[in-house]
Amino acid sequence: MGIMADSRVKRVIVMVQENHTTDNYFRGLAPYGANVVADWPIQPNPPSSDQPHDRRAYHDWLTGHHAATHTQFDTTAVLPFYAHLALTGAFLENHCSGFGTNSTPNHLLLLGGQSPTLRNPSRTQPPPLWDMPSVPGLAEEAGIAWRCYTGSNSYPAGFYPQLHGSPNLLPNARFVSDAAAGSLPPLVYLWHDSPQDEHPPADVTIGMNKVWEGVDAVVKSGGWDETVFMLTWDDWGGWDDHVATPNVEHTPDGVQLAYGPRVPLLMFGGPVKAGIDSRWSNHATVPRTVIQLLGLPQLGVDRVDSDHGLADLVDPSVHNPAPPSYGTTADIPPAPNPPRKPAPLPPPPVPASKPVGPVVLRGGGTLPPPNDVPLTPVRHQGG
Repeated sequence: MGIMADSRVKRVIVMVQENHTTDNYFRGLAPYGANVVADWPIQPNPPSSDQPHDRRAYHDWLTGHHAATHTQFDTTAVLPFYAHLALTGAFLENHCSGFGTNSTPNHLLLLGGQSPTLRNPSRTQPPPLWDMPSVPGLAEEAGIAWRCYTGSNSYPAGFYPQLHGSPNLLPNARFVSDAAAGSLPPLVYLWHDSPQDEHPPADVTIGMNKVWEGVDAVVKSGGWDETVFMLTWDDWGGWDDHVATPNVEHTPDGVQLAYGPRVPLLMFGGPVKAGIDSRWSNHATVPRTVIQLLGLPQLGVDRVDSDHGLADLVDPSVHNPAPPSYGTTADIPPAPNPPRKPAPLPPPPVPASKPVGPVVLRGGGTLPPPNDVPLTPVRHQGG
């Protein structure tokens, strides 16, 4: 196995930040035709607190029993580099968190398209190990080098026995120096710790600047034209979003699981076609796109293997200019006049929701479908 036919693409870097919806972050893209609202109250930066965003909070928001935080950051004022990337690369405006819940399940979906849990594991117990396939493990089996620059305790890649303890799990503090040295392998995942991960109550500009510094290190090493970046956020974080996402999968209690709320996905790099892309995508789309761009075989996880992926956004004839250097002004293209209207929502990707299926393990075994946060009483026959 090897890199896809476009030999320019020598590297895919997946960057994962925390806890913001598309409406919450990208109101500034409304004049350019993005499907975002632009008239909610401005959110002070940093936010004063974290808000509920677990499975139960999602259910209560979905059913109208809980009002998510109905505010928006001033995109161009506090997130100018993200605005630049969104307007010069591909902005996937209808990208969704994989599951309607909080962090760990969605991080696992980004790595391998599955999660056996709908909650964050206990911090007072030894971390669980789930022997699921993952994209880094698939790359290793194909002889393609990879690294995961993780948060503390190798989170979240350390949950996979195939990756646990690997020398390719490195502290995220190493990323910038490795990128500057031009030593990054073909596959890279990057997570940050607080406050650089943008998880409330962090100052979101701190996280943006850390991402900017990392991208700039790749650029200065000469890697921009051969690298595809995918930058996304793990889950909704309890922030509101005006788009009702398709009900593709549900838990046994009948509550929508997938897709979760919209979260931003920016795809950028030298060969990436720019524009606002309105297709539905979700966190399983990210590993699928990595597989496409690195020429890897199927993962064996239907949620990933059946996904359309985003490889069509990479064009060998495109040579985008590199973004502005870290610490300079992030130039933002002028807004069109008159403002553009957003594209209509595409139809749902499947005709009807289905029950979430078992979790596939390496070697052919399975785990039960994730159902560890029941939300409604179970009715038993005969009393």
